Amino acid sequence: MKNLKISVAILVASTFVVSCSKSDVFEQNQSSVIDQKMNQYKTSFVQKYGAIAPDQSWDFSTVSNAKASTRGEGEISGVELMGAPTVNQFLKTIKDDKESVEANINNGETKTWIPRLAVEMYAAIAHCDASKKLANGNNYLYYHLEVCQGDTRTKIMEDVNVKSGFWYDAHKQNLNNSSYNQRSVNTKSLSSDAYWVAYYTHSATNDYANEANAGIMANLKSFEIKNYKEYSVNGRTYWGFDCTNDGDYSDLIFLVKSIDPVKPVEKRYMVEDLGSIGDFDFNDIVFDVKEDVMGKQKCIIRAMGGTLDFTLQIGSTKWTKSDDGAKKGYQPTVMYNTDPIDGAMVLAEFEVEEWNPAENNVTVSVVSKENNGVITVIPFPKKGEVPMIIALDTFYAWMPEKESLPKDWYKILDEDEIEE
Repeated sequence: MKNLKISVAILVASTFVVSCSKSDVFEQNQSSVIDQKMNQYKTSFVQKYGAIAPDQSWDFSTVSNAKASTRGEGEISGVELMGAPTVNQFLKTIKDDKESVEANINNGETKTWIPRLAVEMYAAIAHCDASKKLANGNNYLYYHLEVCQGDTRTKIMEDVNVKSGFWYDAHKQNLNNSSYNQRSVNTKSLSSDAYWVAYYTHSATNDYANEANAGIMANLKSFEIKNYKEYSVNGRTYWGFDCTNDGDYSDLIFLVKSIDPVKPVEKRYMVEDLGSIGDFDFNDIVFDVKEDVMGKQKCIIRAMGGTLDFTLQIGSTKWTKSDDGAKKGYQPTVMYNTDPIDGAMVLAEFEVEEWNPAENNVTVSVVSKENNGVITVIPFPKKGEVPMIIALDTFYAWMPEKESLPKDWYKILDEDEIEE
């Protein structure tokens, strides 16, 4: 058995008091009440679970600080030409699938595009509908696929020349040009405001085409990829993109493999609020915070097992049980979803801003029932401190009411201790 190192931590240093009065004597009385409760909590915790090592972290989620701190700060880490496969065999593969893909790509599954991913893309099929023809009779278009980040545009595919009414596959020069028909793309480290575009330009060089092309380039964001079509045949996967904003996803079609999208960052926080000391069920507040691949953040409150009013602050966003919760019919003194427990319960859901998963910048402000409603602000604990908030992955269950976390709940197991 591999036990954690032990030493005594002082919880009081990590928790502070917000006074509701300007009276120094009153503030001292409030502080004294909190100090006493904190010392009781600290003593009880150490008695139950043992003293705490100075390097003990209370973030047990698989989102490491190192990984979290680099999210959204990088640039495009790779858009490059891949080594060509055995060409004839690749062409035969596309030929085998071509009829089915052409007939069914628009009937494939519509999926939401995730711009931060790693994927190998093989240009397979291009198509220009017969209706896509210029008024002046020119009926050729160029298709383009690019990644945009700020003022930087990185070409994935460019100048795929297609004629209205025709299908092209990898046998044709416009798709079988070794300068761009096979791409290894890694955009996992892009900032959250980066996006992909699939768009067209006119191949003619007359005034009509020049003016149309200028308008397209000036409004490139209108061609942002929001959705795509996925179709599988013969064990292979194809993605179809709409380059002309007409709902036809057969414009550019790629054979794809090694799909590795960025996963959302998410943590579950479990809180003790000092309402009672000694049960350590960490279910007084249970809330999940999630950041999706676009950087959008939200909080889901799963359980409220305490009987004290509280305010959550996640990043720069606040939520109060007696205010925001009251609008949903919740009462500060009533416990929710701790006996029995529904792991899928959503008590409240709201967007948050400026949550830093590496820093765990969450706090809970609790209004005591004693001493004129003194407010205790509980931040996420530093290493080595007695915790009142812990972080876990979102699949972890929380404890029923008045049932403490088991005595060895944060012990690191050796391999031979894991039951097979």
